[in-house]
Amino acid sequence: MSYTLHDAMLDEGYEAMYRELYPEHRAQAIEEFTSERLQSYYLQNPDVAVKGALSFKEASALLEHGHASACVVFAATSVEQFLKAALLRPVVFGLIHVESLATLIVDIVTDQNGGMERYKKLLSGLFKHLADIELTSVRREGAPKPLLEEIAALQKLRNAIVHRGEQATAPDGEQALAVANAVYSQVFVRLLAALGLRTIKGVRIVAE
Repeated sequence: MSYTLHDAMLDEGYEAMYRELYPEHRAQAIEEFTSERLQSYYLQNPDVAVKGALSFKEASALLEHGHASACVVFAATSVEQFLKAALLRPVVFGLIHVESLATLIVDIVTDQNGGMERYKKLLSGLFKHLADIELTSVRREGAPKPLLEEIAALQKLRNAIVHRGEQATAPDGEQALAVANAVYSQVFVRLLAALGLRTIKGVRIVAE
């Protein structure tokens, strides 16, 4: 999908807010966000992964009934819920402390037209700082590309289905589910473990 004037305006708005909040340098944002504050957020909001899990369950059911295109759409939604609602929003809320402003910034950064590029650097910095995980190197077992590249490809396919009426195949659906599962198990769960947290019944967050 091409980079439009709308995308440029979103980027400019986000950069302006970021410069105002952190005039020195961007690394300050990660340094200010301690593991204790993130852990506290999750324990106070233990159901942040529920929507992602429900979307994944819906995607799986759709593929079982032969609806590969719909499966891809819901799998991509699951990925974005795990990354946006369960990872990025807690970080931004913790940095800003004003819920309405935090929500606005999260929505700008994760605008679906921009795909992964809008928040890849922030998530990568978060994982390196809190869990010593190089997010850009994470990949599914046997996958030819890093997980972040697979996520970007999944979002691109989802957009093609939704906006241009293209059709997905059963292998597309299977890969979409595998990517969504990897985001949960290799990204979200690993960060929780680094914070001394875990999930019960696959979704609700509790302390170890």
